[in-house]
Amino acid sequence: MQNLFVTAEDMVRFGPIMTGISVVGMLIAVGLAALFRRVTPAQRLLVFAVCGWTGLWAAFKLLGLVTPMSALVSATRDLFDLVLVCLAGTAGALVYAWHARRLARVENTSSKTKRVRYVYSLLLILLPAASFAIMAPGGPPNVAKVSTADYVVETMADKLDRPWSVATLPDGRHLVTLMAGRLLSIARDGQISELELTGFPQVFNRGGVIGFMEVVVDPKFSQNGYLFFTTAYGTEALNGTHVVRATLVGERLEDSKVIFTTTAKSGRGNNGGRMVFLPDETILLTVGDGLDHKEEAQNLSSHQGKVIRINREGKAPLDNPFLKNPEAKPEIYSLGHRNPQGIAFDNMAGVAIVSEHGARGGDEINLIRPGANYGWPMVTDGIDYSFARISPHNRITGHSDPLLQWTPAIAPSGLAIYRGAQFPQWHEALLVPALKERAVRVVTRAGGYPQSQFLLLSELGERIRDVKVVDGAIYVITDGEAGRLLKLTATLSALQK
Repeated sequence: MQNLFVTAEDMVRFGPIMTGISVVGMLIAVGLAALFRRVTPAQRLLVFAVCGWTGLWAAFKLLGLVTPMSALVSATRDLFDLVLVCLAGTAGALVYAWHARRLARVENTSSKTKRVRYVYSLLLILLPAASFAIMAPGGPPNVAKVSTADYVVETMADKLDRPWSVATLPDGRHLVTLMAGRLLSIARDGQISELELTGFPQVFNRGGVIGFMEVVVDPKFSQNGYLFFTTAYGTEALNGTHVVRATLVGERLEDSKVIFTTTAKSGRGNNGGRMVFLPDETILLTVGDGLDHKEEAQNLSSHQGKVIRINREGKAPLDNPFLKNPEAKPEIYSLGHRNPQGIAFDNMAGVAIVSEHGARGGDEINLIRPGANYGWPMVTDGIDYSFARISPHNRITGHSDPLLQWTPAIAPSGLAIYRGAQFPQWHEALLVPALKERAVRVVTRAGGYPQSQFLLLSELGERIRDVKVVDGAIYVITDGEAGRLLKLTATLSALQK
């Protein structure tokens, strides 16, 4: 019954999208065929077949633009497979060749018959459009906004070129990564200096999608001076994520070393890249599914779509859940993730919490337990960029359910847990920076379960990339070529409430 419901839903919501793509492909094929319609009968089938193949190829390419995660695109991602599928255009060539012989007869039909055909053609356009308008998901539900009278926003730094992560050193300096491969140090008084990255590995950067990402301060920084980073390596065709360890000495990094490298992937999307230290001082790293190969999230021989656990040397701890599985990467801690770009450790619950990007819908908050499978792409409430349901299954026995999910998507890009005296009403709340929603979503909790949700900083109208809590103050990174580091503190009136 669930499968039938999803099929019906896709027919009226995704069907119009597919109809439009098919019409474009058909117009290309028929338009080309019309140019060569006067070829000899011996040449007709071959020429029309080439036209049909071209139309299908164009349709598949269009489909890949709007729904890069569909099974059909997966079946045509390689050139050889694409050619094989396009050969199905031969059937269209046979139909068109037969139809071409009847053109003269069609031209002699009555005006009434032609009008009927025009009406049918119009219905073929209007009915899919109407069904899409009825079934297309609306915008996100209204969420209460935190009053701007309750907090003060201080700009610590601005004009930052695509900042991605912020971390605070014990001396109060803030470190901010810029995706092009730069690391800034911002003092308490706002003075900015750029750190020298001596011997740092080359960063593969493409705009705001992939590049120099996370910075995390070692819990024992005062003893070892270690900083940990995630950076992209490789090329447009094949890339992945490095975990780099370096020692901070004054205003420069020394002894930079790649301690861990993820499985390489094609394309530049869905990279994950967040890290957090666990109480045992091992590191959890989030790795996305790579977008175009979502099935890798269920493949234990790949790091894609996983949460990884390593030690300071980049090795798998001896109690990792898949260490004894000869077919699995020993560093895997959990699997079935899409694009986890936020991670924090919940001291109260004793587990890590991850925020994950969905597609057009299906953003999730997950409690991460060792060895757990979070289902992606088989289990999800999400919808694809084409408005199609990604899977008919939102629950399957043996797969972990999300703590919270959002459809339509808000695009969560980080995660922090609030603890501090500035905003006591948010004690243990989740702070979720959102790119699409252009705010920080505050999710209050009771007993670890979500309660109320509020929007913080929505008045800025800026994409929010990262959020951290330091001594009760909230530090926020805004996204883009003119990003900012902001500090939020409570107003006196708010503290007196």
